Amino acid sequence: MFAIRIKSIPAMCSRASTSTTGSRSSSNVLIVSALFLIIVEINQTDCNFILPKVGTASGGLLNNDDVSISTSSSSNSGEKSASSYDETTSSYSTTAGGSTGSTSSPINSNASSATASSSGQNASTVNGFEGQIPLERLPSNTLLKYTAYKDVSILHFRIPTDTRTAFFSFKAYEESKSAFQRVCQPNDITLHLKSGSYPVISPENITFPKHFLSADERFEIHNLQFKSDSITRRLSIDGPHPGNWFAVAFISWTDPNNERIEQQGLAPSCETLLMSEMAVARITPVILNAQTSYRDTMSANQTEPKSYKFFVPSDISMVTWRLQIKRPCNDCSDVSFSVQAHALPTHKDYLQNAIICPNQTGDISIDFYPQESAWHYVDVDFLNESDEGHSNRSSGEAKALELEYVIEMEFESAIVERSEDEHKESTEESGKQTVLQRRGFEQYALLRQTYREFFMFDYDLLPDINGTVPLTLNLSAGTPALMKFDVNDVYDIGGTLSFAVAMRQDMKSILIDAHQANSNDHVGVVAEKLIDIQENFVEETTTTTSTTAAPASTAQDTNRSNQTVIVCMRLGEPGIPTWPDKCVYGRHIFPAAITINNTDSDTSTGLVHIPFPEPGKWYVTLGVFCHGAETAARITIIDSVKEFIKKYREVLLDMKQPCSCAELANYYKECLGNESCLTKMNETETLKIKECIMDAKCTDAYDEMAKKFEVHHKYATEQSVAADTGCNGSVVFTISSSPCVAGRCGRFGRCYHYMSGGFVFSTCLCLRNYRGWDCTEDSQVPSSASILLASLMLTLSNLLFLPSIFFAVKRGYYTESIIYFFAMFFSTFYHACDSGEEEFSFCLVKIGVLQFCDFYCGLLAIWVTLIAMSNIRHQFVSLLHMLGAILLAFGTELNKQSLWVFLAPALTGICLISVSWGLRCRKTKKCFPSRGYLAVYLPIGSVLVMVGLVCYAFLQTKQNYHIVHSIWHMVMALSILCLLPGRKTFQPKC
Repeated sequence: MFAIRIKSIPAMCSRASTSTTGSRSSSNVLIVSALFLIIVEINQTDCNFILPKVGTASGGLLNNDDVSISTSSSSNSGEKSASSYDETTSSYSTTAGGSTGSTSSPINSNASSATASSSGQNASTVNGFEGQIPLERLPSNTLLKYTAYKDVSILHFRIPTDTRTAFFSFKAYEESKSAFQRVCQPNDITLHLKSGSYPVISPENITFPKHFLSADERFEIHNLQFKSDSITRRLSIDGPHPGNWFAVAFISWTDPNNERIEQQGLAPSCETLLMSEMAVARITPVILNAQTSYRDTMSANQTEPKSYKFFVPSDISMVTWRLQIKRPCNDCSDVSFSVQAHALPTHKDYLQNAIICPNQTGDISIDFYPQESAWHYVDVDFLNESDEGHSNRSSGEAKALELEYVIEMEFESAIVERSEDEHKESTEESGKQTVLQRRGFEQYALLRQTYREFFMFDYDLLPDINGTVPLTLNLSAGTPALMKFDVNDVYDIGGTLSFAVAMRQDMKSILIDAHQANSNDHVGVVAEKLIDIQENFVEETTTTTSTTAAPASTAQDTNRSNQTVIVCMRLGEPGIPTWPDKCVYGRHIFPAAITINNTDSDTSTGLVHIPFPEPGKWYVTLGVFCHGAETAARITIIDSVKEFIKKYREVLLDMKQPCSCAELANYYKECLGNESCLTKMNETETLKIKECIMDAKCTDAYDEMAKKFEVHHKYATEQSVAADTGCNGSVVFTISSSPCVAGRCGRFGRCYHYMSGGFVFSTCLCLRNYRGWDCTEDSQVPSSASILLASLMLTLSNLLFLPSIFFAVKRGYYTESIIYFFAMFFSTFYHACDSGEEEFSFCLVKIGVLQFCDFYCGLLAIWVTLIAMSNIRHQFVSLLHMLGAILLAFGTELNKQSLWVFLAPALTGICLISVSWGLRCRKTKKCFPSRGYLAVYLPIGSVLVMVGLVCYAFLQTKQNYHIVHSIWHMVMALSILCLLPGRKTFQPKC
């Protein structure tokens, strides 16, 4: 919008006409030429398109605990194009200067102690692994100021398998585009990095829509903030997922309402460029096979964990890792075990972890749920003694300590049932460390339908033998329904994946709501599928006779009483729906993606959106739970929560940052022990303490506490959840992908596709100051009255040109008066089209035509006013008018906002005035023009012009634009009354 807000309004003044009738008639050529240019501009085709940005790229982001940064500056960061290095032969690397750390907030790497490190040395050792292997160097990317997601510059990296640590280097710098090489000030740069798909961000700190999948259940977003000061910043990530990584970078967002609208050319013209590189530290893990023993030894002085990897086929439901210690080590510290799919495990990213005592005898078995058709990695290592507080042996003793063990794996097929007696017997014999129950699902196959548009596809149930697609999905308590589907790499990730579900019993009310204009978003998503079964549903309900209506209703109410469906949705592994609103993924517990019930129409439908979904196999599990309506809760839910946190209040003492309860932990503990204080505790604080007790950031026993709360809550509320075959239900669902959010951007946004770095993505462009991912945040939306007031000020302020037009005609300046009129006309209608925010706007023609005419007529008014003031011979007036009309049309079309488009006619006109007046004074030896004009009108007019120029060039912001620009209109119009010469102005006097 800034490009169309910087305007030139007709101003300056005209001359007192001393020309003859012939000179006036010759000036008609100027009017005809100007009108011809305007007609040509109107007839030009105005193509509405979006140019792809060559080489360029909004809540709850995840914690950045795995990100460590060192502020070393590489000396080998030249302007080289994208290059690749052979992973096996490349050996040079740079070691990170300084210590690395982790943080849960965006990293600010503006360290003054940044030191340069050489890039041409031999391979270095990184945390005990092989040296860093440089893999990618991206070409320079131009960064834009962030106003919407369309402004991001996308950077693409590809991390190979078996990568222990990935090292990213970024260097931003300013490059002057001005002919005078002005000094460019560094800008604040923001960068977000994520695996698999584009980061979902909110630089304006606007909350994401409530139906978005929680960021805690998606890949972590790593953040980096720095300045474009040519200093290299490094970002290291442990255990990165192999495959595509995407970064979005931009000049940091600032509130546009407070930014000054600068005239192009007054400020340095600079371009912000970003250079990026990636290196990795890889390992060579031992490959294991199922049912095969492997003997290994672990030393206490080893600098890296023992790493293994194995492949799990698609038909495996559980893996048992067996470890038998052949030679116990009494002086060794405990041994940590962790496993992860696709990538090496870290302290917070794992499928399963365990602590093994090194002096334990017998088999140690660990069960975990694998991800199908995926390589899995296992790290086995001694715990850090300084952290765990074990023995204080010397380094010499540590070298002699070794642990010898044998590893064996067992795969349990998904189709093989295992009785409880066999499971218990196996557990007792092996001394199993972790026991997992076997998961059982009722799987439903899906069929993908792809459409021609970008990011448009959906999944539905497979047709039956008759070719009919089932309309509903039947659920039974005790056996969750499982559906899995694929999101393809790159060309599926630029839209939004949506899953919507509705209870079958509430179909009629949803069908009615789907036709209402103010329906909810999730109704719109499922409306297409619901309409497909509307005919069958209406036919079924209308054939019911009046004699059977009451019994049918009674039966329906009986089946509907307190029926809840819990939906889990996650990439890579299925979840187990758990009462009342949780999903269990192995040893991790997360809130359910959707929870719906049939108690009322508001809760009978559910929706979850996943913007820019990660590629891979996604799993959706649905579980139905029935609990009798006749059983009343013994106490309220909040009382149940208070009873639980009171019982386990001792956990609060161990909480530390970044836990939200850490600062007030002692106060909370004392309050929970005081009945009076506990009674006064509000619901917000109660739920906050409960979440802290079950949060991984606050306590290591979060899994255990979550399970205890589940048991406690079930008992306290006396809800007997049915798990028999008599509890069943049916739902209708949709799995679809579309651009933006369900293919739209609210009422005040438009959905567009953009390309950056060769990758296409969809995003919303908001109108009328609406903001947010889906253009629904309205905190900065102006009222209708303020919009109307601003529009009236910008349009009606041009009416002050009417006195100038009148005096121009009265003084004989007919050509100039016509130029002033059209300057007023086009400025008025341009602002009427631009400033009404679609509510009060009126566009006579396309806004591009109005903008051109506004600038052109304004510049032409300045030019003819200066020619009038110069009082040159009438033989040259027509020539100068025509020359100015042609050159100003060329300059306006070339770059209407350039400073030189304004300076060229102004400086030329001032030179003509100076030469003309000087020659006349020299020739007549008298003052020229009249003293009254020189002493009064010229200074006042000049002051008005200067005030207008200062307002136009230095004082305009988006917030005060309508006020300051209206002042510019008025002072420019008034200056004509002073600067336009009268009939007696050019009569020489002493």
